[in-house]
Amino acid sequence: MKKLAILFALTLCVALAGCNQPTPPQGGEPSQNPSGTVSTPPVEEPTATTPPAGGSTDPTPAEGEQAATLYIGTKANGFTEYPMTYEGDLTPEKLIQGIADLTGWNLSLAEDVISGKGGMSVCLASESSLFTGPPDPQKDEFHMYDLGQLAETILDSIQKTLQEGFTGEGGDPDALDIWYYMEGNQPLELPILGLSWPIDQPYQWAGAETE
Repeated sequence: MKKLAILFALTLCVALAGCNQPTPPQGGEPSQNPSGTVSTPPVEEPTATTPPAGGSTDPTPAEGEQAATLYIGTKANGFTEYPMTYEGDLTPEKLIQGIADLTGWNLSLAEDVISGKGGMSVCLASESSLFTGPPDPQKDEFHMYDLGQLAETILDSIQKTLQEGFTGEGGDPDALDIWYYMEGNQPLELPILGLSWPIDQPYQWAGAETE
């Protein structure tokens, strides 16, 4: 009987010792380590997002530069606009050179553009693409399939770009007349196409005279 009482007492002590064990911390609650300091779960830093590649925008003019627009196409089929930057004052020569740089065409001038009341006169040099044909190789975006298409695109593009570039806000670009002539103050002629334009009339591709 004495042995049973001792065994019962030992069993009771073991059970009480088990009840006094600390309960493990639940998720998200601070836990205490043996040194007595409280630790908290680490906080994840937000990750930086990178802008998607290919989301380019139109180039912004650098300091000291200004923006203009080039028009490439024909009056019959429409024009595509292209941005251009320049420094200093805007001149017809800068716009024409901008078209040349963009397309790869030779648009050398025999003389500076003559600006007068209500219009401008343009004289392309004999070595320009208007007379010698497209460059080789051509840029894919501005590929011309024959001399007629090239001539019409060059003349209409220069005309449209000058009209838009030198017409004030609210004005009518078509009211700015563009004349073309050849060296020696001669009327513009394209013998290979059998076309010519009177020197005393503003340029219109449809107004060409046939030989």
